Amino acid sequence: MRYQDIKWEDEDSDFGSESNSPSTKKNPVEDISFADLLQQEKTSDDELDLRVGRQVTGVISVISPTSDIVLIELDPQHTGVMDKNQIVNEEGQLQYQVGDSIKAYVAAATADEIQLTLRMAASKVALDDLHAAKNSQLPIRGKVTAENKGGFEVTIMGKRCFCPVSQMDTRFVANKLEFMGRELDFLIEKIEEGGRNIVVSRSKLLKREAEQKIEELIARQDQEIILDGSVVDVRDYGAFVDIGGFEGFLHVSEMSYSRVNRAGEFLQKGDKVRVKLLKIEMTADGKRRISLSMKAIQEDPWATIRDSVEVAKSYKGKVMRLETFGAFVQILPGIEGLIHVSEMSWEKRVNHPQEILKVGDEVQVRVLDINDAQQKLSLSLKNVEEDPWRNADEKYAPGTQVTGTVQSLKGFGAFVQLAPGVVGLLPTEILKKAYGESFKKKASPPQEITVIVRELQLGEKKILLSLPNVEDDGDDIKAYHEYMQNQDEKVEKQKQQNTPRGTFGALLAQSLEKAKKS
Repeated sequence: MRYQDIKWEDEDSDFGSESNSPSTKKNPVEDISFADLLQQEKTSDDELDLRVGRQVTGVISVISPTSDIVLIELDPQHTGVMDKNQIVNEEGQLQYQVGDSIKAYVAAATADEIQLTLRMAASKVALDDLHAAKNSQLPIRGKVTAENKGGFEVTIMGKRCFCPVSQMDTRFVANKLEFMGRELDFLIEKIEEGGRNIVVSRSKLLKREAEQKIEELIARQDQEIILDGSVVDVRDYGAFVDIGGFEGFLHVSEMSYSRVNRAGEFLQKGDKVRVKLLKIEMTADGKRRISLSMKAIQEDPWATIRDSVEVAKSYKGKVMRLETFGAFVQILPGIEGLIHVSEMSWEKRVNHPQEILKVGDEVQVRVLDINDAQQKLSLSLKNVEEDPWRNADEKYAPGTQVTGTVQSLKGFGAFVQLAPGVVGLLPTEILKKAYGESFKKKASPPQEITVIVRELQLGEKKILLSLPNVEDDGDDIKAYHEYMQNQDEKVEKQKQQNTPRGTFGALLAQSLEKAKKS
């Protein structure tokens, strides 16, 4: 906690006798009665209300490293003094820093000194003070001494009070034991039956303090505000983070530069996080929405992409997701690139990446291009290996005889693999000339067959094959080119179907195609 540590006795008689004992010397601030404080006269100052019990706002100017003194500037003419132990938590850590705005109560005011306190302390007339605290809604410290079916017993100034379980915290209390024996601050809600029925609330105080903190954050939204918090709830789409008595929302897209599909894969309840305040806005139902980001205080990996990734070099990556047009692969945390289907295999045409890849696969890829401005990376799976078509014009020059393996037999011919990634087409008409109607037996996969290269189109990676001792005619060549043209048209049509309509890319492609035809 951030407040002064005060020990209360559990019995009325002990409390009274001990407070009147001459052997017990209390701080003058702690001896002030709530009733006395609220009845004190206003000082002669007309601008700043320094009546005892009044709440004032100031800025911390000094936190002494060698003493227990904290100085708070209330205005240019007035400086208040506070004990340092009031701004430290149970672990002894400072909850405020020099320059922070702070709200406090006037405990004593003289011409020489203004004493401030965050929490008013015990007095000699307990019940009167509890009434005064209730009427003024001043927070007061008590000790949780027992639990019952409906909530907790709390001892405040020697009086037994009751705090409903719903009023102990702003969130659902799943474990009552975590509050047992702790000294906490409460607001007095009800005093009845001459003090025998006193009801207190801690959640109302926490909400009030949270509202004050939120107002302070709103006033500082133009600054960079970094906060430490704790994850209190995790959903698929994000996490709710406690950042000091109130909650903000951390969307899954703001957790990391690396892709996070579900928040539970990245964060767990109870995790400590550091976040940046993005914005505070009012929702339609009148509630405040506080948006947070972890990613905003991390270094953007794309800012230094050129230092860690180079074009033409190979990297190990992980397949993150598949689309109809390709696969997205993460090669560094926060750095993903696209392997287009055309860059997946030398050996066959890939229609969908799922034919050779699945999410989670680890692959070796080569970087083809880096687009810093658009944060895009073009990758290749097949270019990691040497292009089998390299020097194909020397290996498979027209007239060359070579032995290959039949991969498949279609109605228009047999696809024959001459080498891994190099496939040629042997038309059906030539097979029929050589083998008659039994050509299917002679050219069925995976039989080996000796062929002759009839035509090589290196740029388009196409090879027309023939058979030894078979005379070709112009009709065979014509049928081959018609087939290839038909295949090219199908591929182009498929590309257009995979391109969103109306995009700049689609319009540009259509314009280029028209220009090419004309």
